Amino acid sequence: MILSAEKLWTLDSCERRYAYSQRYVLKSISTLGMLYAALESALVAPDPEQEAKDATMRIAASQELVLTDINRVMAVRHIGYLAGIVAVALRERMGLLKKVQCCTKDGLEWESGLFETETGIKHRIELVSHLDDDRLRGIAHSWRVVGELAALEEGLTLTAVVIGPQRGGRRHSEWSKGLLHPQHHGLRFARRNQKNVGFNDTWIKVWREQQSDIPTEKWLTEMKRDGVLDGLILSRDIPFKEDNRTASAKRDMVMAIKAMKGASESSPMRRGSCDDWGGCPFAPACWNATPASPADLPRLYRIREQDKPVEAQA
Repeated sequence: MILSAEKLWTLDSCERRYAYSQRYVLKSISTLGMLYAALESALVAPDPEQEAKDATMRIAASQELVLTDINRVMAVRHIGYLAGIVAVALRERMGLLKKVQCCTKDGLEWESGLFETETGIKHRIELVSHLDDDRLRGIAHSWRVVGELAALEEGLTLTAVVIGPQRGGRRHSEWSKGLLHPQHHGLRFARRNQKNVGFNDTWIKVWREQQSDIPTEKWLTEMKRDGVLDGLILSRDIPFKEDNRTASAKRDMVMAIKAMKGASESSPMRRGSCDDWGGCPFAPACWNATPASPADLPRLYRIREQDKPVEAQA
């Protein structure tokens, strides 16, 4: 069995959720899920910005986007531009990137979620609405970091990208939003002096996806000049050490394999995780008024391709 941080996190959340996730796929995707998918595709592409936009269109064509307060076309465009500018900024900082390949150590097969630079530095990239000590600690203690350290037996760099809170269907941060001068239309994000004055009402608030005439390079340059970019990309080196923490993680991973094999659709619910981190995608099945599994809700889920009968795939 090939382990991954995502599988371990899902198992920790709920064994029933893990069992469902191995057989069923959501027909929908969240805006954050689309953003992650587009960014991961863009980071390894020759033209990261264009790939980010293309990836959002491919995803939108195959999965329904979960939306509440913005129309689908605007949302896809917003996500494509956001993923594109973040990918360009990360590539400027890290250089060419590639996905870390699957590996086997101590009999454990591991599918990594890290990206690697040409110099061999491995990065875990996290998209966050904000970053404080609690959030940083939570990421550092997660399987997405500890699992990678234990499985690869190498250090990594945790890189958090602050994309801002989501309101009205958009992410509110300098990646996506700026101000234009009312006369000469210069782009700004923050004051460049110490005077106690701000931007008055005549400055025009603009969204990145609505200003396609402003090149990404210029947008990033002005973010740097206004001193906002450094606060939006934060990196911390996390070394690997052969100590009780990594040894304990390896033991837990071995035990997790046994639990994964025993997980089933009849495993008990872990109700405490039903609404964490945006909610469990299989909640509609578990909380149905009558007994149901994802197979009974074809409008929401489909069976994974590898699990379909041969004649159904023909």
